[in-house]
Amino acid sequence: MTSNLLGAAIGAATLLLAFAPAVTADDLSTLSAEARKAVAEGRTVEALDLADQFSRAVWDAAPLAFRQTMLVDHEPTEYGAQTPRADNVYGVDEEIHLYVEPVAFGWTKSGDGWETDMVADVRVSQADGTIIAGHKAFATFNIKSPGRDPDVFLTLTYVFAGLGPGDYVVSTTLIDKVTGKSGAFSTPITIE
Repeated sequence: MTSNLLGAAIGAATLLLAFAPAVTADDLSTLSAEARKAVAEGRTVEALDLADQFSRAVWDAAPLAFRQTMLVDHEPTEYGAQTPRADNVYGVDEEIHLYVEPVAFGWTKSGDGWETDMVADVRVSQADGTIIAGHKAFATFNIKSPGRDPDVFLTLTYVFAGLGPGDYVVSTTLIDKVTGKSGAFSTPITIE
């Protein structure tokens, strides 16, 4: 019976976190102060729980950003297992792989777990800023996880057919459909 009540309480708390109102700077200050007080009073478990709440609140309040974006030779198969490409020079019609670690994106409850809902737009510009190509929602990322895992990576693969030799900037915008947040990054490349 206790196990069922605990499960129901955890489920209710998770549901409340999923639909919590926007976090303010005062909320962050309060959580931080409560965690410091718990540490000072030797309430370790409570302090750690408050630190987790603080981290989640920062994640929810912060804009979508990227811990890492890098060119890689091959698509990585797991988080943190990427090998950076030695340069940004490609042949005509060669695949371009980007490893991306987004942060501060949203999760939505899905069955027994959680799921992301992100889309990526891409724009290619010449070095002088002239836009020469673009595609909206060229990739969708619906990652499923049993928990709201912060360690998520995306692999973007571009093939710009017919792009002639020259210097270009590939601008990628990631749109989080769960939170409405978006973030962008640019990657210079050279086609030879």
